[in-house]
Amino acid sequence: MRLKLDARALVALLWLALAAPLQAASYKLAVPPFLPQGEMKAQYSKLAEYLSTSTGAQIELLTSTSYASYSESVRKGAGHDFVFDSAPLIDYRVQRQNYTVLTKVVGVISQSLLTRADNPILDPQELVGKPVATIASPNLSGLTLFQMFSNPMRQPDFRYADNARDAVDMLLKGRVEAALIPTPIAIGYPSLNVVTTSKQLPHLAIAAAPTVPEDIRERIRTALLNASRTPEGRAVLDMLNTQGFEAATNATYRGYADLLKGTYGY
Repeated sequence: MRLKLDARALVALLWLALAAPLQAASYKLAVPPFLPQGEMKAQYSKLAEYLSTSTGAQIELLTSTSYASYSESVRKGAGHDFVFDSAPLIDYRVQRQNYTVLTKVVGVISQSLLTRADNPILDPQELVGKPVATIASPNLSGLTLFQMFSNPMRQPDFRYADNARDAVDMLLKGRVEAALIPTPIAIGYPSLNVVTTSKQLPHLAIAAAPTVPEDIRERIRTALLNASRTPEGRAVLDMLNTQGFEAATNATYRGYADLLKGTYGY
């Protein structure tokens, strides 16, 4: 009887020893602060929870208080197991840091240049020399604004906001003449005038660092692609204001890192 009890205890100890590493494994999902931090946490913590439940891995949301701090962490390439970002920085991570694209948000994304209804500007060139708000590059909004005004002798007075909501707030309060923000966010301000919309790029993607095990990558990929098939997944998609995720590869984003040329640190 003593031997049987010892054998059972040994089996239990071995099971705990094998299970402990799995329970301890955790991964950080980094999302850039293109919205206020409270809003980011409310939306993307649901995504992290969904991925944790669906895959058995512990996914922790990692947000930043400012785009400057986020940009520096991207450049250093440390601490981000998974990233949810725009085309230029996704391609940068693929090319420079050996990340792997898992999936992308369905469709494409653009940026919209907005003005107040009482200030109907028809041509972006009317804004030369005038204050225009956006998020500093390497955020896609900032990169797009520089592309729109590539001549250094004919540029607006760039005013940098912490996030898209702050850029719109600067516009509504009359501190700037225009604001450039992502079109999906601009749609939420129907009272504002759309001067122009930028070229469309592949939508936001989720990519994995080379240190993430292959089986974990595949679980994350599958959970995202199947999100629209479960009530829990659909709730997350509604929170993110998207129809779902679709297949994507590194090649989907190839070449977009070129938009970062001339940006500090890139």
